[in-house]
Amino acid sequence: MAFLEGPSPKQAEMIKSELGEGPEELEKGVRDLRSMCAANPYLPQPEVLDINLLESFLRGCRMDFERARKKLETFFYARSRFRDIFEHRSLTEPPLNEVCKFLDIVPLPKLTDEGLRVTIFRVRPNYPENAADIAAAVRAILLISDVRMHDETLIAGDVFVWEASHVRASIAARVAAAAGMVRRSIHLAQAAYPQRMRRIHVVGASTLVASSLQLMRSCVNEKVRKRYYLHSKTEELLDYFPARVLPVEWGGEEESIEILTKKWRRRVDEVRDYLRYLNELCDVTPDTSFDNDIYGAVGSFRKLDID
Repeated sequence: MAFLEGPSPKQAEMIKSELGEGPEELEKGVRDLRSMCAANPYLPQPEVLDINLLESFLRGCRMDFERARKKLETFFYARSRFRDIFEHRSLTEPPLNEVCKFLDIVPLPKLTDEGLRVTIFRVRPNYPENAADIAAAVRAILLISDVRMHDETLIAGDVFVWEASHVRASIAARVAAAAGMVRRSIHLAQAAYPQRMRRIHVVGASTLVASSLQLMRSCVNEKVRKRYYLHSKTEELLDYFPARVLPVEWGGEEESIEILTKKWRRRVDEVRDYLRYLNELCDVTPDTSFDNDIYGAVGSFRKLDID
């Protein structure tokens, strides 16, 4: 059962006002996206599209219909183009169960006062070296993102917290070896997922991970680069988030990261049908002009602005 909590009535009103969302705008946007798909033989037929999926793209683009159309189109084409990123759909079965020994991926249940969803990425202490598979970590992160599209409610945006205190020197070489996958996934998140990235907090980042952090920053636009916050310890996060949101080991009131991580692994398996639906939905063949426009001559995404 999904355990992401939605906004309070007051928060929902605030978020809708910020997004410029009204009942008519949302309904019109859904019709607009369905019409786009109906007119394009390479996209899914409108009758098979989940309304929650369409509403997520509209809200993630602040009700900008043209931008939502482009992002949704990119979502379908990119998933078809890069099937390898989406080929494993479980965190409790091989091969992605191994990466769970290296990285915890935990969207927190409660929203902040501003209506933001906080997601923790924690490098686990004493992780086995062979579990630090960066390509597998990318697949796991995007897998959780897909489940969130199924479960997520109305939110004002996303905040990511990377806890990197236990990263070893060897991780820099692993990230460098998987640089293509890392860049591709970051651009994919910007260009093809309905998220509004508000802040990125990095905790315990030593000089060992400086190069890896620089790689991530180089893949996002200038607006997002200014939203990076560095902290020496997790206790500093209480200056940015209410205690009720953060896990207990970080001085908060929420369940521990360990408990929440196990819940998310189970949740992924609970929505297998939806994940299969997404893969089948994106079983399309990109036309050449679109492929060249989005990926360019060297196979990289063009830079897109995000809120």
